[in-house]
This record gives sequence, structure tokens and C-alpha cells, in this order.
Amino acid sequence: MICCIENAFSIKFNENQKGQYVLILSEHGIENEDPNSSFSYDSYIRIMLNEDEEFSIDLYENNKNLFSFKRAQYHRMIPIRDEEEYSIQFVLERWQSRMIKVQWKPFLHIEFGLYYEVCEDCD
Repeated sequence: MICCIENAFSIKFNENQKGQYVLILSEHGIENEDPNSSFSYDSYIRIMLNEDEEFSIDLYENNKNLFSFKRAQYHRMIPIRDEEEYSIQFVLERWQSRMIKVQWKPFLHIEFGLYYEVCEDCD
């Protein structure tokens, strides 16, 4: 499922030694976490994905962890890339009517809410 994010945002993610993909989202964009380099973002979101379709989210502001969501399994991962918004929605496996949305354009944001599919042919 990581390939849908790679394709949507034109980036190649690297697997770390633990078999995880760690992404850094900031208002500057999306990138791989590189343990050999340091970055100096005031605010960013760190997402960890693995092959078992589990994810973790950490929100940092001024290098302090303000929010953590640890090891939930996702049913679906939906990238959103349009002129107004860049985000990823994680539909929860055990609660498929709920999603966690992580957004970095136009601003850094985490949202927990309802998930429903929109039917194009329905009235």
C-alpha cells in the first residue's frame, strides 16, 4: 500500500533496518526520515508505516511531542493531492467508519473523524 503514497506524491520511500517506512511531513513537504541527517523544522508530523499495515503518528512542535497515536492497523490508505490540499487518510481496520487524516498543505493538521465513501452514481 505504500506505493499508492509514493505514486501520488512522487517520492520513493526507504525501508529502515526495522522494516518500517518513516515519513516526515512538514509545511515544506513530505520526505523520508534519514537517521544520518538532522532537520530543523519547528513543526512536523512523523508517520511510521510497516508491512503489517500498521501505522503510528507523532506530532511535534518546537521539538516537543504534542500528540502520539501508536500502532493501529489501517484498512485503507487514501492519498489526497489537489491544488488546495495534500493529505493522507488512514481508514481504521477495526473501525472502518472512522479515519485519521494527516494534512500538510495548506497547513499541518491531524484530524480524527468519520469516513464514508462518496458514490459518484448515487442520488
